[in-house]
Formats: sequence, C-alpha cells, structure tokens
Amino acid sequence: MSLPKLRVALFVEGSYSPPTRRGADTLGVIWNEHLGKALKLPRFDPIIPISKTHLVAMDPANPPMSGAGERLDQLMVRVLAQKPFDVAVVAWDLSPSWNPKGPFCRWFETVDLYKFLSASEDLPDIWREKARQRFQDLSSRPAPSYRKRLPLLAPGMVLPVCMEPLFEGLLVQDEAAVRRALGLKRAPVGWPRAGWADARERRPDLKVLTPAIASLWHMNPRPEVLRKVRGDMKTHKSDWGEFLLRELLADHQARAVVLAHFISRRLLELLGPRSHS
Repeated sequence: MSLPKLRVALFVEGSYSPPTRRGADTLGVIWNEHLGKALKLPRFDPIIPISKTHLVAMDPANPPMSGAGERLDQLMVRVLAQKPFDVAVVAWDLSPSWNPKGPFCRWFETVDLYKFLSASEDLPDIWREKARQRFQDLSSRPAPSYRKRLPLLAPGMVLPVCMEPLFEGLLVQDEAAVRRALGLKRAPVGWPRAGWADARERRPDLKVLTPAIASLWHMNPRPEVLRKVRGDMKTHKSDWGEFLLRELLADHQARAVVLAHFISRRLLELLGPRSHS
C-alpha cells in the first residue's frame, strides 16, 4: 500500500517578480522547472518568498519590528489557512547572516530556526512538536556532523536549507560556462576577474554577477542575451538567476557542477528517495 503524497511547501529567500516572458512565476520556474526537475524532487506547492525579516523577527531577543515584521511562523500559519501543506522546506541565504554581529555559521542558524519554531504560539501543535524534537536532537549533538539519520518526510516537518553562501553561489562556479550562457566569446570591459568558484567570496551576487551583467550593457554591439532578459542584477535579479540556471543546466559540463553544489546536494539529501524510506 503506497503512502499518501505529502504536499511540500517551499519558503525561500527571494522576492516576487513579474512573470517570465513565458508567463510563468520566476521562483516557480527556478525551483520546480529547473532545479527541482534536474534533481527529481517532489514538486513544491506553494512557493512563498521570504526575507531575513521573517527569520530575525522570530528571535525574542530582537526588538519588535514595526511595519512588515511578520515572523516566519506567522507566515506559515497564514499560508496554511490559504493553501494547506504537510511539509515545509525553509531555504535562506547564509550571507548576510541573521545577526551581523553573531557567528557566521549555518549550524547556529539551523538550530535557532527549530528553537524559535518550537516556541511559537501560533503554529499548530504538530508543527511545534516536530520542531521541538528536531531542536532537541540538534542541540544535544556533540558536533554538527554527528547524526544517526536524516529527518524523514512527515506531516509537520520543517526541513532547513541554508544556502551557502547564497543562492547565486550555484551560478558562479564556472566562469567559462557563464560566458557561454551569455553568448560571450571574450570578457567585456568591466567583467569581474575574481570571485569565480571562490568559496571565500561571500557575496557572489554583488561582487561577481552584478558587475558581470552590468558589463554587457557597455558592449558594442550589445549581446543578444539583452533581448532575452531585461534590466540588470539590481532590477531583475530573479530573471537573470532563472536564465543563468536554465542555461547552465542545459550545458552538459556546467550541469554536473551545478548539481554537485552544496545547495543541490542538500535538497537531494532531504527530499530525494532516501527521505521517503
């Protein structure tokens, strides 16, 4: 007898963007049509963009936020009422960290995520209990790598994906492949020389991709890719991310590099076949 299919929601650091030129939601294309299909993951539904504010607001040690200070647990409750789901994947960029003055470590942020969710006064009992169990497990380990098994997919489970250093890290591992994706035979003026495939670069979005895309606008004649994607990394960050991910996955050599990245491996680890056993 087969188990009922679980509905998996994705709460991911990002923002709503205008639909792609094919009329699809950009975040949905990135996480379901591109990365999800490449890794053969369960389809995310719904996909909800979050910001650092949703995470920081959960910490009672932080002062209350005015305006848009909704906590992640409150957002989850609101989405549950509108479009129920069974499992939540929470994916956030490691850089910048929740607390700029705190330790730069995804382990601490993951433990805090479960700690704050377990203390929520808004989440249904099943979500708080699962978070409490995970918090107790993680906080009692002698070392982060000490674990008996991966968390299984089950109703009420929150699965963390700390994107190190951030999502754009997937896209800057192979400079030559990015040039191929953009249709470039040579590096234009202003093209970044450093930061490619550099684990020490904590902001590849700002230090690598932003100047790379900006340099295209100084070329004469302008490359064909500027007819396909509008704006730059400041105005159309998700569009450029979607385009580059699509092109890199279609590139045989680059595809293997993208799928070997920590973010891809973490998603496969949590949501791949073993997580259903």
